[in-house]
Amino acid sequence: MNEKIRAIIIDDEETFISSLSILLNANFPEVKIIDKCETVASGVLSIKKHKPDIVFLDINLPDGTGFDLLEKITNRNFEIIFTTSHSEYAVRAFEFSALHYLTKPIDLPKLKSAIGRFNKIQNNESLDEKLGILKQSLLDRPQKILLPSSNGLLVHNLGEIVRFEADNNYTKVVFNTGKTTIVSKPLQNFCLMLEDLEFCRVHNSHLVNLRYVARFHNTRHAKITLSDGFEMPISQSQKAIFIEKLKSYAMSF
Repeated sequence: MNEKIRAIIIDDEETFISSLSILLNANFPEVKIIDKCETVASGVLSIKKHKPDIVFLDINLPDGTGFDLLEKITNRNFEIIFTTSHSEYAVRAFEFSALHYLTKPIDLPKLKSAIGRFNKIQNNESLDEKLGILKQSLLDRPQKILLPSSNGLLVHNLGEIVRFEADNNYTKVVFNTGKTTIVSKPLQNFCLMLEDLEFCRVHNSHLVNLRYVARFHNTRHAKITLSDGFEMPISQSQKAIFIEKLKSYAMSF
């Protein structure tokens, strides 16, 4: 018989702790809840005492944040599933960092997704890097993104990415070095993550970094030329959006 996944819940909302416990006990027999805490201080003591495999950790606690708690743990050999009130901005930050997260209010499909993500990527090697990107994304405009590769997760500067191109349920990422990589996520994921940054979707198949736009061909069949010479069409539905974003990004006369 496989060993149980030992879990601690750290959250100050009693209703959330109760609903999460009920869902875990009813649907995930492989997960054993070994403790429940409501503060940073009690959470730190519990983690050091019980040495869990996974921690459900609220971002905001009465005596600090989830980040404060993690800074007090020197040996972070456990996985984290952050819990947060629903916010598209917060969710985007978690996507950037590739950390596990669970939005409130909780339901079974969300929990299955979070546990599935935990089972798929059990890797603490880049936890500090992930946490750094998450904090940057929550507090400021993100400058980095984590992309999965055959060897794990790799950190990339957003400014190095020229464009994203749809490839069925995958996405091709093209860098300013000419290097490309294939990511097992659809283009729509990146559109949602990057929509308020310097990226613009110009076509169903293309998301482009505005800093690499060299020329805009405003003709009947509009298209753009990138600094590497690559040309791509602009769909009629995206043309006005692209022009506005380009004007806000670059000075015009």
